[in-house]
Amino acid sequence: MALGKAWPDWVALVLAGIAVVGGLSLLIGASAPRWPSGWLERDRGPLRLLPGDSQQRYRRLGAVWLKSFLPEAGALFGGKTKKRLPRLDDRAAVEGYLREVRRGEWVHWLSDLTWLPLVLFQPWGLALVFAILTLTVNGAAIVVLRYNRVRLYGVLADLT
Repeated sequence: MALGKAWPDWVALVLAGIAVVGGLSLLIGASAPRWPSGWLERDRGPLRLLPGDSQQRYRRLGAVWLKSFLPEAGALFGGKTKKRLPRLDDRAAVEGYLREVRRGEWVHWLSDLTWLPLVLFQPWGLALVFAILTLTVNGAAIVVLRYNRVRLYGVLADLT
């Protein structure tokens, strides 16, 4: 499909892609506050930290800058905001906050997959553009959330 002659078709495909990726991301985010907290007690799957994960690594990846730039929408659908840290001398509060950080990270890992249905009806190049954008936006949020999680583990270690 040439871009010059069929630009309304391209606009429709782009709008459909935005609807699919945005709609699925909203569904994931809206369901997250209703997930059982037991699901979030441990680091599972992609949440497992790697040996090289450290505050310094995530600072080098821009976590501090991204944190000030990215919106925090944890409370948007009835969840809890992660904008402010809990009392750092209260182990239960820190562990509750850690569960919310895990919930947020899961939301973004799952949202990374929302471009996949586009391969069923989009030209491969446009699906690739959506994949890159989706992975970039969610990846930035994951960097911030992992940075916060590493920091929280340090706080919990100091409370022992």
